[in-house]
Amino acid sequence: MDLHFQIFHEFVWGFWPGIFVVFGVGFFVGYLASFLGLGGGFIYTPFFHSFFHLTAVQAVAVSLAQMPVSALSGLYVYYKNNKIRWKKGFVLLLTSIPTAQYTAFAFGRFEDTALGKQLYYGIPLSEFVYMFVFTIFLGILATYNLITSLKKRKRYYESLPILNSEPNTKLQNSEKRTNLVGPNPNESIINDKNHDDQFRFSKKSISIVLLVGVFFGMFSSLFGIGGGFLAVPLFVYYFRMSPVEAVATSFLGIFLTSFGTTVQFLLLGKLHWELALIGSFGGIFGARIGSLKAVKAKPYTILLVTSFFQFLVVVWYLVAKLPKF
Repeated sequence: MDLHFQIFHEFVWGFWPGIFVVFGVGFFVGYLASFLGLGGGFIYTPFFHSFFHLTAVQAVAVSLAQMPVSALSGLYVYYKNNKIRWKKGFVLLLTSIPTAQYTAFAFGRFEDTALGKQLYYGIPLSEFVYMFVFTIFLGILATYNLITSLKKRKRYYESLPILNSEPNTKLQNSEKRTNLVGPNPNESIINDKNHDDQFRFSKKSISIVLLVGVFFGMFSSLFGIGGGFLAVPLFVYYFRMSPVEAVATSFLGIFLTSFGTTVQFLLLGKLHWELALIGSFGGIFGARIGSLKAVKAKPYTILLVTSFFQFLVVVWYLVAKLPKF
């Protein structure tokens, strides 16, 4: 094993600690991704870039390579619970897959060009561009998640008096008595039909989804993220999906887009498959547990935690990684 996993010797604490840490990070990323429909690249990519001294392209490749397995694990749970909206997901994939493929090819080749290797403030230009754009992008995303989580938290606590009111308590007790009889086997079919009746595809809606698919694929290949930060809000606010359905449908896009991009990076010789393998094992367990708990989770809590880690990465890049001008 030691012969084929030499990259783990690059970890600051040594070979075996490196394996356990990558597994743990994979578990956390898989768990987190199942709540938000994100690929977890905002953690994975800077982690491998910083602690295993990979180039930007290599870090993105490893981040994307662990996503298909962990996403498939979460997808299975969502499929069993009938939470995936297939039509919307496949429309998104029409543009996300080719865009991700092209971006991965161009990004991977740029690193090997004379311009990409040119030193800029002591680091290759390809590394500088990646870190600069990634830091700005992640900072904006962290701010958005923080503001959103605080709004959700405020709405949640404002709704507590209503939930605890006497009429609502009687309604909940009535629902509990109904549940004792057992669930309606046709309930999921009825809900699915009602959902389809609420929204119809139009030229405008198809155009919006196709456009989002372009950015979904581009950001996925550039930063090693799943693109769920774009797809989930679109599915919730435009397609009127529930948050769980939006995350589940986003997972469909993450799975297929990241799988094709991983093959592209592998052909370019940029993928350290051993890192992706260990991270994927952790992601399988994390995504399975996270998807099972997604329905009961308080959205504002997980968004607060996400924004906290995103701000940590931004501070880390500003202090330790980006060159001082």
